[in-house]
Amino acid sequence: MEEATRIISNAWPNVEVGRPTPLTGGFWASMWRVPISGQPPEVAEEVVVRFAPSTVMGAKEAAVQQAIATAGFPTPNVWISQPAETGDGWWSVMDFSTGGPLLAGLDGIAALRRAPSLLRTLPVQLAAAMEGLHRLDPAPVTAAVAGIDGDVAWSAADLLDHHASGAEASGCTDVAAAIERLRADQPRSVREVVCHGDLHPFNVLADNGTMVVLDWTGSVVADPCFDLAFTELLLANPPLQLPGPLVAVGRGAGRLLARRFIASYTKVNPEVSLAGLGWYRALHGARVLVDVTNMRAEHGPDAGGHPWATVAPAAARHLSAVTGIEVQG
Repeated sequence: MEEATRIISNAWPNVEVGRPTPLTGGFWASMWRVPISGQPPEVAEEVVVRFAPSTVMGAKEAAVQQAIATAGFPTPNVWISQPAETGDGWWSVMDFSTGGPLLAGLDGIAALRRAPSLLRTLPVQLAAAMEGLHRLDPAPVTAAVAGIDGDVAWSAADLLDHHASGAEASGCTDVAAAIERLRADQPRSVREVVCHGDLHPFNVLADNGTMVVLDWTGSVVADPCFDLAFTELLLANPPLQLPGPLVAVGRGAGRLLARRFIASYTKVNPEVSLAGLGWYRALHGARVLVDVTNMRAEHGPDAGGHPWATVAPAAARHLSAVTGIEVQG
């Protein structure tokens, strides 16, 4: 945090930086909530300092987030964005959002108790946030990403290349073969939009009636089905810890939640085509399987407690179903 304090002081010489509080919940970047005073009047009294362990990916997510905020979409403004002083990494400083995640503080049992309420509200909230994002003009966001110095995946074709390299590096020969089959059968997009790529209930804050979206690392410009397929996959396979007798109940509730989410999105965007949903679901499945393989190699069979470990079996089924190549989850 000493480097972050210097970054803030250099940008705003008169600022006083308070004691940082670590923010938990992420698996990749490190974040702190920091009170400040003496900042420019447009900046909030509390900021989030975020350190991404990749210079290129950190620069990408900060550039996308600020372009999205400038377009009027509800996401925090990024005020400071720069590389780490030494080594790989990227610092960004953004406004702190006072809201809480749509599923904040829920364990598996609590989630089931709230299932009737969540089935009514959560699909509508996620669909509204996603559809609002998909209405934005992608050109300014693409221009912001184009200014990044480095190799940035910004399309479904780019992601196929990225996941193929990852599968080969991690020894996932079955996944690599399935990705090549996906490449040969990629559906044609009628309309491409800015996609978040990781829109789930923990990346959306409810803040005084507004849905504030965070974490733009996985963003691309792609068919709307890219976003729909990811969120559907996560909702249908909720990473909840449940006792044995309730596992089937949790899965059933997740599948119902996923169906209602798709129905909610098509209600607010009736012109969307779902023809490519299965293909994009398989693309996300490839990503999940490569990431889980790497996390298991580093952290053990539970993948360090990452939710992907729960999603991996379904990811393998979807990838196998679309490509005809049997992959392991």
